[in-house]
Amino acid sequence: MNIFDEVGALAISTRLQRLSDQFRKDGVLIYQHNGITFEPKWFPIIYALHVKGALGIMELSEEIGYAHPSTISLLKELENEGLIESSKDERDTRKRTVRLSEKAKVLVEQMQPVWEKIRKTAEDIIDNANNLLHAMNEAEYQLKKEGFFERYKRMEQQETTAAVRIVDYRPEYAQAFYDLNYAWISDTYEVEPEDEKTLSDPETYYLKDGGAILIALYGDEPVGTCALKRNGDTVEMSKMTVSKSMRGKKLGELLGNAVLGKARELGAKKVILYSNRKGSAAGINLYKKLGFVEVPLTGHNFKRADIKMELELV
Repeated sequence: MNIFDEVGALAISTRLQRLSDQFRKDGVLIYQHNGITFEPKWFPIIYALHVKGALGIMELSEEIGYAHPSTISLLKELENEGLIESSKDERDTRKRTVRLSEKAKVLVEQMQPVWEKIRKTAEDIIDNANNLLHAMNEAEYQLKKEGFFERYKRMEQQETTAAVRIVDYRPEYAQAFYDLNYAWISDTYEVEPEDEKTLSDPETYYLKDGGAILIALYGDEPVGTCALKRNGDTVEMSKMTVSKSMRGKKLGELLGNAVLGKARELGAKKVILYSNRKGSAAGINLYKKLGFVEVPLTGHNFKRADIKMELELV
């Protein structure tokens, strides 16, 4: 047993590659043993064309389950070996179809009895309680339902969501509130006097009149903020930001939903916000997802504001 046998699923790609390499290497030896010059990597295309006849390149890619560039690369090799021929599709001259050449057809006749012996030999290897073909079918089915990368991102998001807590502001978060907001504002815009006013004294600006500030914690580290400034039955949502290290993990959506819940707790009937179409395009998409709609631009205190949005709470 080596290191890759010990780490289990972490090394699945490595172990599958190792297994594939072993089958390919022995496949070459089997063909050589039978006096046949043939590369195992050519098998999918040769066999598909043997069974299906002429196919368009996209059809062939789908038939063998290879990406289009990989199919093209193999076709070039086979064309250089004189094993395939291509021509314009009679129904659509923009497409090309490929078929086996006469040389390939003769080769296939020679290989068919060898293929049957290879099949029996492979069945002898996998004929056990953990049948490899059955396991591969199950794994491919799972990948069709949800890809490896998509599944990884979902599980990562679940772990992140479980590790994030959204809490009410406390004085010890004052510096984090300043630093997180100053970072994104200065990175994208000019820090305006109104920014300094709100960031330097958030308790007076937001909390004194019955508003709220929420802090997102990853573990114990503040990684996001959002504030509500109250004006009667309306609250203004502002200073919503997420640290660079946490972007792309849907933390903004968690914060947004939490702050809307807080607005309802405060008894607000409407939430408004001001933003910038270019500098905060991702934010505006999030606001729309949360249910905000654009309204005429009025009553703002920031030069950068070029859009106003609001959400009626029910």
